[in-house]
Amino acid sequence: MTSRRLPTSRSYLLSLTLGIGAATGVLLPSATAHATQPLETFLEAARRSSFDVREQRATVEQREWETESAFGRLLPAASARGVYTRNQREAAFSGLTITPQDQFDLYLQVDVPVVDLANFQRHGQAKHVAAASSAQLELSQNDVQRGVARAYYAYVGGAALVKAAERSQRIAEDNLAFVITRHENGVATELDRERARATVEASKQNLADTELLSIQAARNLETISGIAPTEVVEFPVDDLHPEQPLNVWLGYKDTPADRVQAELGKAATNAKKAAAYALLPTLSANGQERVTNANGFLGGHPTAYAIQGVLSWRFDYSAYSTAQAQASALDAQQVRAERTRRNVEDDIFNAWERVRTGIVKSASARVQADAAVRAETLSLAR
Repeated sequence: MTSRRLPTSRSYLLSLTLGIGAATGVLLPSATAHATQPLETFLEAARRSSFDVREQRATVEQREWETESAFGRLLPAASARGVYTRNQREAAFSGLTITPQDQFDLYLQVDVPVVDLANFQRHGQAKHVAAASSAQLELSQNDVQRGVARAYYAYVGGAALVKAAERSQRIAEDNLAFVITRHENGVATELDRERARATVEASKQNLADTELLSIQAARNLETISGIAPTEVVEFPVDDLHPEQPLNVWLGYKDTPADRVQAELGKAATNAKKAAAYALLPTLSANGQERVTNANGFLGGHPTAYAIQGVLSWRFDYSAYSTAQAQASALDAQQVRAERTRRNVEDDIFNAWERVRTGIVKSASARVQADAAVRAETLSLAR
């Protein structure tokens, strides 16, 4: 659902709700915004350097190495062990040293797992956890992009409010000067003058509040993206077109959140099987080469090897209880997957309704603004 074009449309953020499960709650312009740096500049910076994305990338790498570690338990393993022993007395027979006073032993061993179903399932579990982590990275990137877009347009909107508040303050000050002149000429009352003065002070407070909002929005945008926004000099305009029907958006089932839960579900299935297979026997083989100077029993040969096949079977209550716990964990994961799907649908629903409501309110606000401008013109004319 993510588009590579400049993502400045309402549809883009509605698409992000499929991945992040959050409503936009704002009306965004459909054309490129020339207010400050382009939105794509902030989005690209956030995808590279935001805290959440960087943390998730490190987690993805961690999960990938955990998968390799699980795979390593299915491969042969080699070990070497050297032992020095100082014996009290040397023992020899017919010229053969049975136990030297200074004994050196070197053991070289290779262990090969032949049948280990539990570790095989644990490797599958690790692979699905790593895949879930990769899907979670996409989810985090969408979440960061959503935050950047909201902060970006909050900053643009805050700048517009500041300009409107500055204009209101100028109008209030001009009106106060006009009322003072009328009062001096005996046309306006003292009450009119004090009301005009109170309006000026109220406009100053409103300007201070809007400046604070703009400053906070700029700081938030810089924190999320790592880029300080420049001054807003132009404001984009939305065409207020309606979005696609709600059922179209709800029809998307393959979101990053869904993929995360699907992979976690597969991982839970592997974990359940691994716990059950731990009750089965395992078969392994090993070979050992010994190098020693205590070679009396070896016919004077300094080296000897041994090869073993090992069938082991261990059953205890902890293995059984672990299998039952993993079965319950799988049931819990299935519930989490159902809840996530419902939450995604709820978030898409809320986002769509907020956009629809925002279109209505924005259209009404434009009419209200036009009426206010005409009223100001008429007031000035009077």
